[in-house]
Amino acid sequence: MAAFVKSVNKKLACKDLLAYVKTLTPSVLEGLYNHPASCLAIFRELPDFAKHYVMRILFVEQVMVKQNVVATWIEKDYANEHLDAIKALTGLHIVHEHMQYCGLPAWKLNESFKKSLQIALMGGGNGANSLEMLPPDKYAKDIAFLDSYAQERWECILHYIVQSKEGSGGISREVTEILLHSGLVSKDGVNSDTFITAAGFQFLLLDISSQIWYFMIRYLETVESRGMNIVECLTFMFQLSFLTLGKDYSSDKMSDNQQRFLQHLREFGLVYQRKRKCQRFYPTRLAINLTSSTPKDIALETHKQGFIMVETNYRVYAYTDFQIWLLQALLEKVSALHLLRGSQLTRLSTS
Repeated sequence: MAAFVKSVNKKLACKDLLAYVKTLTPSVLEGLYNHPASCLAIFRELPDFAKHYVMRILFVEQVMVKQNVVATWIEKDYANEHLDAIKALTGLHIVHEHMQYCGLPAWKLNESFKKSLQIALMGGGNGANSLEMLPPDKYAKDIAFLDSYAQERWECILHYIVQSKEGSGGISREVTEILLHSGLVSKDGVNSDTFITAAGFQFLLLDISSQIWYFMIRYLETVESRGMNIVECLTFMFQLSFLTLGKDYSSDKMSDNQQRFLQHLREFGLVYQRKRKCQRFYPTRLAINLTSSTPKDIALETHKQGFIMVETNYRVYAYTDFQIWLLQALLEKVSALHLLRGSQLTRLSTS
């Protein structure tokens, strides 16, 4: 397998949740803030000082709080943390600056965010409780199956990126379009063959959680061009992060837009659905951990011991049962035995 590298000096930018949400338009943010699950997901990722400020004024009937009053809530030694918190809250349009009748500047909490977060913290809203639990599934799947399914689906995408013939046959046109849009692969202008780019190599160095988040951001950039509603997609994605691994949920009352989004998530390995028309789905570990910077469970990938031996004739042997994607992209496979992969580094494989 020959891997081609496109020379790109730009470093792969992988935004976190808050950095991505800040790029959304005010109208999209206002739509998100009408949903408790979205507000709770964003709230839990705020800096600690920002969370503190929100909680101090969340249940206060007073509409505005003077800025000089907020400044007294922290000691002078934490001035930088205070500024970071205010920057995060204003950048997300969670608080707005207003002038009081006395001429003093004050902060006002976004009304939609305030009401939705109150509902979420009191156990209501469109979180996990809004997705109907179903009778026992006669085809019930356990956590081990869901982990295996999610890893298999995601590895299909990685196989396609490195142009491996192993397991990349189940890639749809939508996934190919997202990979091209994200710049992880590119097409040869002569015969339209895809090849990995420099950004693709950087992508392979990320942990699996960062890979999925980066991929989903690039996917979300395309949903409106597909005729889908970005607010509904994001809201459902936030809902997934509050579901329970190993439990099934109903998709019967979902809108057409959400049903379409669900099918895409199914292909990415974020949800399991036995059949396309089946009215129940299982969230996988990838979906539950997607929007959280502190995953609830251990990621799919584990640190497995292995050995790599490089000979002076540019033969490379990897003794491991773990997929080494960079080696697959840079080397030509020579042999593959149980736990042992033999490859060759050639001029063509790195050109």
